[in-house]
Amino acid sequence: MNLRLAAVLLGVVALGGCVLGPDYQRPGRPAPAAWQHPASGDIALPDRWWTVFGDDELNHHVDATLAANQDLAGALARYDQTRALLGVARADEFPQVSLDPAFLRGRTSGTVSNALPALETTLYRAPVDVAYEVDLWGRVRRSVEAAQADVETNADSVAGLRLSLAASAASTYLSLRSTDRDIDVLTRTVALRDDALKLADRRAHAGVVGDLDVLRARADLSQTQADLADAHRRRDNFEHALAVLEARDAPDFRVPVKAWTPDVPTIPAGVPSSLLVRRPDVASDERALAAASARIGVARTAFFPSVQLSASAGFSSNDIGDLTARDSRLWGIGPSIHLPIFEGGRNQARLDAAQAAYRGAYARWRQDGIVAFREVQDALSDGAWLNDRGAALQATVEAATAAAKVSRSRYDRGLAGYFEVVDSEREALNSQRAAIANDQQRLLTAISLVKALGGGWKEGDPVPRQPETSASVSP
Repeated sequence: MNLRLAAVLLGVVALGGCVLGPDYQRPGRPAPAAWQHPASGDIALPDRWWTVFGDDELNHHVDATLAANQDLAGALARYDQTRALLGVARADEFPQVSLDPAFLRGRTSGTVSNALPALETTLYRAPVDVAYEVDLWGRVRRSVEAAQADVETNADSVAGLRLSLAASAASTYLSLRSTDRDIDVLTRTVALRDDALKLADRRAHAGVVGDLDVLRARADLSQTQADLADAHRRRDNFEHALAVLEARDAPDFRVPVKAWTPDVPTIPAGVPSSLLVRRPDVASDERALAAASARIGVARTAFFPSVQLSASAGFSSNDIGDLTARDSRLWGIGPSIHLPIFEGGRNQARLDAAQAAYRGAYARWRQDGIVAFREVQDALSDGAWLNDRGAALQATVEAATAAAKVSRSRYDRGLAGYFEVVDSEREALNSQRAAIANDQQRLLTAISLVKALGGGWKEGDPVPRQPETSASVSP
């Protein structure tokens, strides 16, 4: 009898090699052959890609963001959660063993038919129970496969958030420094406008010019002061945004003003086909697609019988002194089979839901790939045209500055009215500010290109990118 039972159990376990559901294969995705306006250069993108901007203070602020940002801490906690849930799924691969000791003291009724000779009884039990689900159709294996893909999905989500935070910190800092340049130009212009107003006022009192020149000089000064106040407002906002990124309190956070020259690095775009691997968000979508595929297999197993092997052994006695006696032993062993006959459509609905989830994950992966190609191409196009615009703006600055000097000289000699001076100097100021804004946009475009490409990455880097161990916070 024991040999028969062992043979049956061995045969059941042997059936565990069957795995239902589709075996996942990463779907193919055609990619453009080449980029328009490709960037040329030999600069490689390291993992700490922000260092290519050559600004130590920028490096400090990005590193501080990645070390302290609370959104990143939350993402790392979710990653740790999925790793723990993977452990939960893997636990079903092993037998479950439990010790269930029990003590029971009870009394039976004496006024009803009772075969027991005693009304009060005491029972001590110390059984060890073993349960094991035979993975006939691969439910456990598919569940582990899905949980593993969830871990990888979250790993790439963490990488994507790190990239986004680093890009936000770099963009904010560089925008702040660009605003410092704008403030410097406006501050010097306010001083010049103030001197011009005083000169116009003296000349008006001397009867050389009329009051209109004074009014124009005063209006020009007031407008420049208003622009300067707005630039200070924008700088404060950038400073506050940087404080939030670094998990600092805005009232206590300061970024000192310093002389700064923009340095726009050349960002190599690589080949388009690598984008679907190197971008964390697209890679995360692909892992989510793998998890959805595995869950189709889990849903299919519900249509087939499930086998649970269980065993129990231990001791049971009315007297605790006899609990471990030979005659107090008990044991039991045997399989149980669950065969679904009528579930009211539940199993089919779960399968339909799993298949719909896969289609949704596939559509999201495809769409995010399309968006990724567009974002890279936008950044490349923007960079190319902003470079051309920057060259034209620099020529404009030189010409407008020279024209302003000529107009001021003509006015001082009485050869031109103050309207000509105001117009030429305003044109010179606007061209300088436009050049500064264009430099800022070039810097932000370089960051956008890095972000669109997936950050620092080279062929052979692991995907998904495993995040660093998160710091635990006790509740």
